[in-house]
Amino acid sequence: MNLPPQITPLQHAGHSALRLATRHGSAIVALHGAHLLSWLPAGQREVLWLSPQSPSEPGAIRGGVPVCWPWFAKQAMPESAAQHGPVRNLPWQVSAIHASSEDEVSLSLAPCPQAAQEAGLAALAPGLQVSLQITLGQTLSQRLHTRNLGSAPFALTQALHSYFAVSHAAQVGIEGLEGLPYQDKLRGMAPGVQRTAFALDGACDRIYHHAASAAPAHRYALVDPGWQRQIVVQTQGSQSVVVWNPGSEGARRMADVPDDGWQAYFCIEAANAGPDVVALAPGAEHVLAQHLSVI
Repeated sequence: MNLPPQITPLQHAGHSALRLATRHGSAIVALHGAHLLSWLPAGQREVLWLSPQSPSEPGAIRGGVPVCWPWFAKQAMPESAAQHGPVRNLPWQVSAIHASSEDEVSLSLAPCPQAAQEAGLAALAPGLQVSLQITLGQTLSQRLHTRNLGSAPFALTQALHSYFAVSHAAQVGIEGLEGLPYQDKLRGMAPGVQRTAFALDGACDRIYHHAASAAPAHRYALVDPGWQRQIVVQTQGSQSVVVWNPGSEGARRMADVPDDGWQAYFCIEAANAGPDVVALAPGAEHVLAQHLSVI
């Protein structure tokens, strides 16, 4: 496929990748997992965190924005299932490009058919077809599009597992969670409600969820006073959001995160997880989207 001037192939952090560039900044997408590795708005600091200890391919990249599909964690799956689904460990290929100006460029990717076949994706997600569209302009958007071309319904869980770079994880706050119920994965999925403003206390792994009748779009903001910025996450096709940081003890148990690496990022993940399961009927489709901006 011929690439327009706004898209350049390169090697980044050991991965074959594509760099998208507009006058508003740049983004880098690895072909391994369709993994967003970097978003650098013009005149600003990096928005995403990428671990310096990430494993080599075909291992899963730690940091950036992994694609978790067609299940989140191992929800409703056997213990032997791949954590966060198989596609983040597969090579993807470009399926479409739209680059009409210096203001915006869009890239669509899908798993390479041969690799998907070898991974047994058709048996794991029968009839399902997935694609990811990344659009870079003044802001950055991702749309994870699933179609059920099979003859049976599928219970879909998924996430865009964003690792946002922060000045210090213990000193940031998150707006948009107030009043939401959650399941606490660190306490055996114990239920709770966010009664006060969110602040990290040691470690956090929670699935927050809106009522089924809630608005189709939601807004969250990662407030970082140390770097004097807010990272705003607007989601669509999602009634849940995952908030995660392993804390000091959790990071020491992770081979692909430096012991003090937990301080450098915070995850706010657009998701269909917990009670927010997409019942995808034959012939149906679903889009999980996030729109990122920096204030």
